[in-house]
Amino acid sequence: MPDSPQPITLSSFGEEPDYFEPYSSRYLVRNATGRWLPLLESGYKRHLRARGLKSKPDEGDALSDIDAAILDVQDHRDISHYGPICGKNAGLLEANGQRILVTEDLRLPEPAAGSWANLRAVLEGLLQRGEEEATGRLQVATFHGWIRSSVKALRAGELQQQQALALCGPPRCGKSFLQGIITHMLGGRGAKAERYFSGRTPFNADLYAAEHLMLEDEHCSTRIENRLKLGSSLKQHTVSTYLGSLHAKGRNAVNLPGWWRVSITLNDDPEAMMVLPPLDQHIADKIIILRASVFQWPMPMESTSDRTGFHARIVSEIPAYLHWLLHEWQAPREVIDPHRYNVATFHHPELAEALHCFSPEAELHELLQLAYADAALHRRSVEATAAEIEAAVRYRDPARADRLFSFRNACSTYLGRLVKKYPNQLEAVRDKTHRWWVIDHGFLSSQPPVTR
Repeated sequence: MPDSPQPITLSSFGEEPDYFEPYSSRYLVRNATGRWLPLLESGYKRHLRARGLKSKPDEGDALSDIDAAILDVQDHRDISHYGPICGKNAGLLEANGQRILVTEDLRLPEPAAGSWANLRAVLEGLLQRGEEEATGRLQVATFHGWIRSSVKALRAGELQQQQALALCGPPRCGKSFLQGIITHMLGGRGAKAERYFSGRTPFNADLYAAEHLMLEDEHCSTRIENRLKLGSSLKQHTVSTYLGSLHAKGRNAVNLPGWWRVSITLNDDPEAMMVLPPLDQHIADKIIILRASVFQWPMPMESTSDRTGFHARIVSEIPAYLHWLLHEWQAPREVIDPHRYNVATFHHPELAEALHCFSPEAELHELLQLAYADAALHRRSVEATAAEIEAAVRYRDPARADRLFSFRNACSTYLGRLVKKYPNQLEAVRDKTHRWWVIDHGFLSSQPPVTR
């Protein structure tokens, strides 16, 4: 994987320069607090006058000092975009043939040896103690591996591919608390990603300004077309590390890589988990799914002041946790992925089974058993095209079929997934001109997963 482009430090230019963004006609100037101000020309002229430049030309000169300075900035220090950029420190970034002014530094916690007893109690209480021993240890180790891979890549400026992390558990168990702590571990910049992931807005400058993108189940849809759209967005923001499109409202879109980690918090009831995309071959390895449990907090959490104080204590322990993670922890062999992600994809077995039972292909399995009940009764196999199968299902239950077949070729898509799960009972057959499906009577008489 190619190294990500690195900013040129402003100090390499000697005296810190100003910049000009032509599309918005803004001049970028550092103010006294060190922040970048986007100014129209009238405001920029005031700054130039404050620096001692003259607004009127000397006798015999065509331009005043201010006009000459404006032309110089326009000619030599034009940029395509300005703003904070995930994974980058402040400076001039050259990427994809464009010059980007990164306006904010990363604020990464510095690893330091020390105690992280309270953070350990949270991680083990949330992910380990409510599980069987082997599953609990694997969950905690997977979380450690996911954080370590992310922190190492971020500190090195590398565009390391990484799975999305889903935390599923009962309400108020602490999963959203941990999601907030992840933000601090990754530098303190988080963004709610649902509006862009769901397609409700084309503008994503806020996502490019944060390393941690967060989703919550109450803001996501369980409709299959929206779940598929979420799956596409997750792929774009987890494994597509080369180019993305940064589009701020009222400004030109620019193309450059983004550094992101995506986390999702969900209640663990089936209806809430149905916001996740179907775990097919395109998305299954791109999501880690951990189950969170209710546990005893190591400090009081009754009042607002209790929670505020505990949050501050946990944040103060992050440097010690990161030091242990980067310099002392040895990852168990079963959680290592030496090829793509550094940490192996893990799906909590009970949650994975629940997701399958509520998947669209599981519902199709149930509807096929209803539609071809007579064939199952007489132990006959069924041979039919996808169109004929869809027609039989629609005749048996039109309302459910309308929900299930929400896009063209949905029936073939779900039959293809069922073939992978039941290769001895369902077969796709084709000749030079036709394709059809052979459904064994055993598939039609077996107990289907409960879907709805």
